[in-house]
Amino acid sequence: MSLAMRRFSLILALALLAPPAVLAADGSLERCGAPSAPAAEAVHHCRRALSLGGLTTEQEFLASLNLGDALLAMGQASAALDAFEAAAATGLSRVELPLGRAQAREALGDRLGAAKDLDAALALAPRSVDVRLVRGAFWLRLGRADAAFEEFDAAVRLDGGDVDARYNRGLTLLALGRAGDAEADFSRVLRDAPNDSGARLQRGRTREGRDDAAALADYQAAAELAPEWPEPWFRAGKLLDRLGRKGDADRNFRRAFELGMKDPWLLERMRALGG
Repeated sequence: MSLAMRRFSLILALALLAPPAVLAADGSLERCGAPSAPAAEAVHHCRRALSLGGLTTEQEFLASLNLGDALLAMGQASAALDAFEAAAATGLSRVELPLGRAQAREALGDRLGAAKDLDAALALAPRSVDVRLVRGAFWLRLGRADAAFEEFDAAVRLDGGDVDARYNRGLTLLALGRAGDAEADFSRVLRDAPNDSGARLQRGRTREGRDDAAALADYQAAAELAPEWPEPWFRAGKLLDRLGRKGDADRNFRRAFELGMKDPWLLERMRALGG
């Protein structure tokens, strides 16, 4: 599991809204709202549906939202923001609008604007776990672990069984130096999702220096669950090196290197080993 996160998709069920005859025959509106459609296809069909005209205000709003989301997925933040602004111009509102606009503005470097949109999203959906996760991820990207913790903690209080909320709260607790509390969150994630390699690795991080044997076991378990992921091998190597087990450490370092890790410290170690 990666930091923050499941992606908050804005794709909405446009097929539930009866389109005009020309759009019904064309199929663009329905395809614009298909959750499984690749982003490029969604962009094409949403733009076509909007260009053909004859949409109700709600259909125009939803098509513009979906267009913005698909453009974000393609890395076209400026065009995505234009699409979200077009959705706002309809006068309608849903929480997906400020969330999408916040993502576009952040990608364009407008952090203040993004923060204001995220506040608007929270005002629209104060009990949404997804909104809290998006807000927490935003603050983490700004290096504000304290603010991120408030959001992820609120998400856990809203839904204690949400593994994304607990995982990300664990990350912020670790960043805040609260290793014991972070360990509890990752352990809860692993109770519900025992094959989560990310939670295994992060729990190992919380245990280093307090229970090195347990930390090593977590790193090794993470490597078994995700054998092509270099991070567990690297962290196991660092721990083994600190424990004086140089041979075992070097074997882990070499595997991390073979898997493509480019950490400067590791590269220097590999040069020393002649690798």
